[in-house]
Amino acid sequence: MSTKQIRATLHLNIDQIDDRFLRVLYVMTETYLKEQEDALLESEINAIPPNESWRPMTEEELSARLSKSTEQIKKGNYQDLEDLKKESNQW
Repeated sequence: MSTKQIRATLHLNIDQIDDRFLRVLYVMTETYLKEQEDALLESEINAIPPNESWRPMTEEELSARLSKSTEQIKKGNYQDLEDLKKESNQW
C-alpha cells in the first residue's frame, strides 16, 4: 500500500472511530509532531559553532559576573526587549 493510499484510508477511518480512540490518536500525533519539532530545533542548536570566548566558569567567576550584572541593572545600564527588537530590525 502506498503512502497516498494509507493517508486516504486513515482519513476515512478517522471519521468512523469512536471518541476514545480519536483522543488516543490525537495525543499520539501531537506527541510525534512535538518530538519531531524538538529534534529539528536541537539539531539546529547543535549546528551553531561555539564562540571561542566561551569557557566554563568557576563558582567565584560566576558570582562575580552576577554581581557586576546586578550593579549594571541597578544603574539602568541594560537593553530592554523593545530596544533589542528595534536593533534586530536593522540587521
